[in-house]
Amino acid sequence: MKIAILDLEFSTKRFYIQNSSIVEKITFNNRTFYSKFQEIKTKLTPALLQQHLKDEITLALPLIEENDLVRYIVIEYHQEDWSQFYSLLKYLLKTLNINNYKCYFNNKKMLFQLFIPRDNISLERAYIEVENIKHHLELKSKKSYKIYPNRFLPKNYNIITLPTKKL
Repeated sequence: MKIAILDLEFSTKRFYIQNSSIVEKITFNNRTFYSKFQEIKTKLTPALLQQHLKDEITLALPLIEENDLVRYIVIEYHQEDWSQFYSLLKYLLKTLNINNYKCYFNNKKMLFQLFIPRDNISLERAYIEVENIKHHLELKSKKSYKIYPNRFLPKNYNIITLPTKKL
């Protein structure tokens, strides 16, 4: 099933909705993860998507598709100085010859998201690209960010909150 939001497109048979309490506990690589996102194994409806865009609910989609392919590499930043981080990212991506990316921002959550489109690359290839970007980012900045897909998370925890506004 194809899901389109803003100018992004995902292929998935499930989505996640955020709850106010923990709905799942998973132990992975000697770590315990708690999630407030409940997996829903039905089609995402336009009404739910509209509620998400109005910040009434929070929806997320899996980043890793069912056949272990990745459509996007995503960098998330949760700080008020997101515009400075974005400037750094633009420079860094240019040095890595990555010119195609899409940026989004959620005012309510102060969440900046940068999506780097990939043509359904393998999960292992995505991990290699993520490590390269992460390495270059660590050289330039000590800021706290998240980059996905993350090999240190269970596959079903590599989910991305859907953006609400394009930059």
